[in-house]
Amino acid sequence: MSVFNKLSRISRLRKWQLFQETFAPDEHTRILDVGGEVSQGEESLQFLDLYPWKANLTTVNISENHIKRIQEKHPQIDARVGDACCLPWDDKCFDIVFSNAVIEHVGSARKQKQMAEEIVRVGRQWFVTTPNRLYPFEFHMRLPFVTWLPFHGYLKFGRLISYNHVKKKYAFGLRHENLRLMTAKELATCFPDSRIIKQKVTFMAETLIAIGPPSKIRTYDKNDSEKLPNS
Repeated sequence: MSVFNKLSRISRLRKWQLFQETFAPDEHTRILDVGGEVSQGEESLQFLDLYPWKANLTTVNISENHIKRIQEKHPQIDARVGDACCLPWDDKCFDIVFSNAVIEHVGSARKQKQMAEEIVRVGRQWFVTTPNRLYPFEFHMRLPFVTWLPFHGYLKFGRLISYNHVKKKYAFGLRHENLRLMTAKELATCFPDSRIIKQKVTFMAETLIAIGPPSKIRTYDKNDSEKLPNS
């Protein structure tokens, strides 16, 4: 297992445990996974694979291929093609809305705000994660320090060279047009009625998590992520 896959595994396990400890869902809890996927490997760490009560689980993804894979692997899940910025459900239709590392892919700051507003609209509670832009390594491109470039200079750099996850090697000319990384302040702006958790696996927080509303969750201190187990 590569160091990147190992870090990803630890991070996903910590987010899974934090989700369970925060909401304590049961077989009656209605959950929407925005941007849901299923693992294509032998070891499943995607939310849709881990969550045990799939009959009350709904997911939406803009990719028809992702939805087809979900339907084939977990036919109990209500899986639909759709836009995270325009969700086709009534207000407060779900007990919890979960979304892992999706909001950074919808495009502009305006689109990120739209996605956040839709999540808050359809969910009574929410758990939304995104990579921390201030972390000195960009995991999509697998490049160091580019996230510290002013404005969104990391995207221009990534057009020159970045990691091809399909071919599993670095290549020239790749594009990440819809990638827009966020800081904790930006995530808090999108989710003002939320607690922003900074989850740390290495020397600083790689992941930001918006959990809300605060009135319905337990109180966290700034060191909560450091208290979670390593595996």
